[in-house]
Amino acid sequence: MAVAIKRPRRRATAALALAAVAALGFLLLRSVYRATYASGAVQGYAAAGSNLKTAAGASSDGTLDDSSLSAAAAANLAARLKPKPVTEAIRRRCQGTKGTWCVDYHTQPEVPARTAPRGNKTCSLDCNKVGTCSALSGLCRCPAGWRGFNCLHPMKRYCTHKYRTAGFEVPKIEPDLAVGIGGPSMNMLPRGHCSGFCDDTTAGCYCPSNTTYGRIPAPMDAPLDSPPVRQGRPMFEYCQPNKLPNGTETVWGVVDPEELFGPEGWCMAERPKLRCLCYLDGWGGDYCDEPQEMFCPNQCNGRGECQVGFCKCHEGWHGIDCAHRSADADGSKPGLEVERPWIANLVHTPAAQDFPPGATRKRPLIYVYEMDSEYSTLMLQYRHGVGNCVPRYFGAGNKTVHENVWVYMLESGFLEMLLQSGHRTLDPEEADYFYVPVLVSCFIYPVRDTADSLRDFFYFTGQNRAMGGINMILEAYHWIRSHYPYWDRRQGRDHIWLFTHDEGSCWAPAAIKNSIILSHWGRKDPDHISGTAYGFDNYSVEYRHPQFDPDGFENKLDPRLPCYNPEKDLVMPLMKRPDHYRLSPLIGGPTRERRWLAFHRGRVQPDNPVYSRRVRQRIAKAAQEGKWLEKYNITVGERENIPGEYSELLASSLFCLVMMGDGWTARMDDATLHGCIPVIIMDEVDVSFESIIDLAAFTVRIPQSDAEKLPEILLAISPERRAEMQRNLARVWQRFAYSGYRAYVPRFREIQAMHAAEAAARAAGNETDTIGGIPRHQQPASQLAPSLPETVPDLDPEADDAFTAAMAWLYSRIPATRG
Repeated sequence: MAVAIKRPRRRATAALALAAVAALGFLLLRSVYRATYASGAVQGYAAAGSNLKTAAGASSDGTLDDSSLSAAAAANLAARLKPKPVTEAIRRRCQGTKGTWCVDYHTQPEVPARTAPRGNKTCSLDCNKVGTCSALSGLCRCPAGWRGFNCLHPMKRYCTHKYRTAGFEVPKIEPDLAVGIGGPSMNMLPRGHCSGFCDDTTAGCYCPSNTTYGRIPAPMDAPLDSPPVRQGRPMFEYCQPNKLPNGTETVWGVVDPEELFGPEGWCMAERPKLRCLCYLDGWGGDYCDEPQEMFCPNQCNGRGECQVGFCKCHEGWHGIDCAHRSADADGSKPGLEVERPWIANLVHTPAAQDFPPGATRKRPLIYVYEMDSEYSTLMLQYRHGVGNCVPRYFGAGNKTVHENVWVYMLESGFLEMLLQSGHRTLDPEEADYFYVPVLVSCFIYPVRDTADSLRDFFYFTGQNRAMGGINMILEAYHWIRSHYPYWDRRQGRDHIWLFTHDEGSCWAPAAIKNSIILSHWGRKDPDHISGTAYGFDNYSVEYRHPQFDPDGFENKLDPRLPCYNPEKDLVMPLMKRPDHYRLSPLIGGPTRERRWLAFHRGRVQPDNPVYSRRVRQRIAKAAQEGKWLEKYNITVGERENIPGEYSELLASSLFCLVMMGDGWTARMDDATLHGCIPVIIMDEVDVSFESIIDLAAFTVRIPQSDAEKLPEILLAISPERRAEMQRNLARVWQRFAYSGYRAYVPRFREIQAMHAAEAAARAAGNETDTIGGIPRHQQPASQLAPSLPETVPDLDPEADDAFTAAMAWLYSRIPATRG
């Protein structure tokens, strides 16, 4: 027999309390939605009106759909929409930071998550079947070879041995090896000169079509995106002939024609004696005939085919990385990462998900502009050199390779991190910031000076690379103002630009100086002139052209404004792969005696007084004349004079010198990543994160005028103070590493595991590491001086790295952009 049980009254009271909390949660959620999204809505490109789906859990006017959440879920949501308390864990995470930006970020109230808008617009001619149509704007993103709002207009990029000096029509010039007769060197020619078959889409050079392994293009009547009949072997600039057919020598190339076109030549034999470089992305192997995955940002979200940096999105998907979905696309089907497991770790787009009711997000929310590809992915398609312009690429077996030569890799690396970040939004209406994806460093090198097209110079082929960069930035600025309403809303204060080149934003056009500028160069003096020793980058030398730039470029700048304003800009660390600092004790490397009092290995250029403001030259001269190495264990010099693995040398040094080069220097980040105390010798220049991290706690600053006093200044620092500085450095070092970059995380963890295994072996007495031929565990204690700072156990590479620090700082800057 059923028995009725009377519930205690306290349960009813608890239920009433829960319902009250839920009601308050609904009210709070409504107010947040209305304040954040419903007010001040802007009409324009991204406001797709009634054709767009509304956010999950929210109605079209930005108010909460009361039926979408249970009372318990609403109560939980209300808690997340409130500021969090400052815990001891947060205080530890924020040690060593300036101000409150770090604490504010970790205690912020979250905001309701909104599913991205989805459009249903179509594009003219379906983007000529070569581009990708935006369902939000009805505009096309075009790949290399095409331009225009419907990708209908051809844009040729011809290999050439001479450039246009006037005119906007790009001529096709047949190769003439005779121009190199008697020339000084191959450097007199553009890098894209070609004696074989030139692919006029990207100016790739291949063996001639009439050779056994020459390139044969698709037939003229084939679909426009058809692959070539035969790929062909590439012939990059150092794989060009050094003789004419009659035997006359020419500086056109450096290879005997017999090695190219003879019976055992590169273009003729199945197994040639000569092996040319596979310099174009997508092909590898001994003979450049093995297809490999190509680099694209976020690997096209798994929703498109990567074409050397350009995403040809699948039907129903669009955007720079195919993250945007059209209204009728099915997002439940798996992407390419399922059938191509080598890209699975490189595809991550939380902004593209369907957010469930009650989901929340942390600010800042950043919208990456969807722009004409000519400012971003076209540069990737135009690059020659697989590792140029990118932080990673695919090698044999489609294994991820981390680039370590191209020093400006944060340009595309930061873009990819942002595309994959939880701070990205696909809805510009909810954005706190707008990121402008312009790959200007990639344009400066290697794109510029390679071939001839409408986009190889922006606009004039004159000998000033800054001039083209300025024009490229200004074009992008005018493009976003003409296609979106958001710049004019706050005069660009909530826009973000990244300048990774040597002198940072010193040559940033005045029109964008209101924006937040991220760079590696924190020069603060006004009325500045260029300090580079590389003449082609000197922004203080005017150039004009009667057609391309009749008024010159200097009138587009305002040198009265400093290159960097610490109130609104941020100096970013350089992007370094984990192997760059793999021997650092901070990542678990073995304890080493820090035998060098001070260390600097890098260019000195003693005969170039402009370089480094003469600081490197003065230090090198004083070190040599004063016998600093013999007296103080201070080693300074060029690479060839200081042999050894760079990471080990840094990890074995107590102080590391930070001196400028042509502009920014990598030495601040190198030192910090290895637990070496940075010694900064640069006047009026902020180094990485100087405005947000308490650098005084672990760095030494020496005026340039006192550079020769380096030994006495360093020796005056007590051992106790040194140890304190090293401990302070250990608290913040990870903020100088991009350890959370998805392409880096697996390798970072591998290095941690490797060091942990080695440490366990040492503890067991099974190590093989030696010092002077004697196993480390048999060394006298005096030979094993403590190598502070110590390893941080169980370090999470994805927490509190450089990218996270930038996001947290940007959160703190939101109010300043709203004035």
